[in-house]
Amino acid sequence: MTPLEIIIILMAGLLGYSFAGVAGFGGGIVLMPTLTVLIGPHAALPIICFSSIFATATRAWLNRKHIDWKVNLYFLIGALPLIIIGTKIFISLDQNTIEKILGLFMLILLVSKKMPLTRNFRTPLWAFVPLGSFTAFIAGLTGVPGPFSAMFFINYGLQKMAYIGTFAIAMAILRVPQLAVFALDKFIDIQIIYLSLGLGIISIPSAYFGAKLVRKIPEKYFTVFINIVLLAFAVFFLVK
Repeated sequence: MTPLEIIIILMAGLLGYSFAGVAGFGGGIVLMPTLTVLIGPHAALPIICFSSIFATATRAWLNRKHIDWKVNLYFLIGALPLIIIGTKIFISLDQNTIEKILGLFMLILLVSKKMPLTRNFRTPLWAFVPLGSFTAFIAGLTGVPGPFSAMFFINYGLQKMAYIGTFAIAMAILRVPQLAVFALDKFIDIQIIYLSLGLGIISIPSAYFGAKLVRKIPEKYFTVFINIVLLAFAVFFLVK
């Protein structure tokens, strides 16, 4: 790997994790295509998995006073077994098909919010168990859990720092068994460790930058912002 390629990867990490500090997700979306082009998909996801632990842990710490631990408990009950299964399948499954389905599903979710039956929909606490299962499975398959889950966290009533902190701690915990699967299947080498550490270090100031920015966004505009981001990611998945 050339010095230029390393710089490109680190810059992509800076951009992606700064954005994630605002939206609560998105670092993997920026990094995944960059890493895939430069080092291949089977190395890309372990790097994202490793480095995102730094980013999500930092976001969780910055928003620790706003974390809803009850939501996390329900979410992780459903998520932990499925992250292992999804990651094991990742090795051989066609990710392009999954991303197209995920993009279409996010569009359906966004449209459904404007319909009379779902306009006032509130996510019940128990729903975070199946949500965690589905999110973890998708995270294992594609490395991108955030866009799907965001709407449900917000519809539960979590806003701004509460949403970002609660979702961040869940993602940080999820990445640990996922990383263990990659390690046991020998997908991690010294190059992946070095790149992951570099991206992880960059993700810490990026999270601080994103946290400062999100505090300046008025409450009523934050949900609109998230919906726009979800739409952008849905289009990204469908046209990729």
